[in-house]
Amino acid sequence: MTCLASLTLSTQELHALDAGMEIPGLLEEDGFYRCALRGSHFGRHVALVDHLAWDEDPPVLTYWLWWDTAGHTLAHASSCPNCHLPEDHPAGSGCTADTHQCTAKTVITATDRAVLEDLDDAVHQAETDHRCAYQAGHEGEHVSLAQSQDRPDGTSTAWWVTWPARHTASYRLAVLPECPATGADHNDDGLCLHPEGHPGNHKW
Repeated sequence: MTCLASLTLSTQELHALDAGMEIPGLLEEDGFYRCALRGSHFGRHVALVDHLAWDEDPPVLTYWLWWDTAGHTLAHASSCPNCHLPEDHPAGSGCTADTHQCTAKTVITATDRAVLEDLDDAVHQAETDHRCAYQAGHEGEHVSLAQSQDRPDGTSTAWWVTWPARHTASYRLAVLPECPATGADHNDDGLCLHPEGHPGNHKW
């Protein structure tokens, strides 16, 4: 289940990006791109630009189009060694390298799923099944990003599903502040993908 976010580039934007690429003509003529990440992901959206990369075994060096409410950027970077997503992509994207991720899961009700999907400025297709985003062996509650609201003014709100270690049915939906940490050892954006005050490091 992929993210519902999409980006449509203007003709002027397409020409500007194409001029900066080593291999011209890779951009879609209609300028339309849909995010390739899972429905509940954190950080910027991303789309693969060079679809010929799918014909190669990862990792591949290719072009990625990143965007959020603040704008878009084109990057020439490696893919994940195990899948056709950017290197250091968010966990829970179906990658075979997610073995170090906590395996705890919970299921939310159809009512709560509908609430998340109907939020103003919601950018993800809400999911019923949630897997903890933390590193295996973490302490405290489990957590999974459930929805993001990205507003035109550049502000955002992150909704999380949290549940206690021994009671998977006792979940709650909560608005939690995002961890403000940044750095090269974080995810592809240089951002932490967890709520503020999370256990473990900023990558897992």
